[in-house]
Amino acid sequence: MPKAAIAIDDWKLPIFERHLAGGGYQYEQHPGLTDDTLTLTVTTDCLQDLEVVVRAANNEARRRKMQ
Repeated sequence: MPKAAIAIDDWKLPIFERHLAGGGYQYEQHPGLTDDTLTLTVTTDCLQDLEVVVRAANNEARRRKMQ
């Protein structure tokens, strides 16, 4: 089964955890390229379904940052 890597700012982790869990995904957390980032690896058999979850998490993070 393929794995997808998702690079995020570390403050977004709780949002992504909730969205990934809600979508039934399990992930592994790895260090990011900089101190304030993380990389999540997600095993999935459908990247299009994962994309929907990632977009929803990013949209929520964007809204929270604008508040």
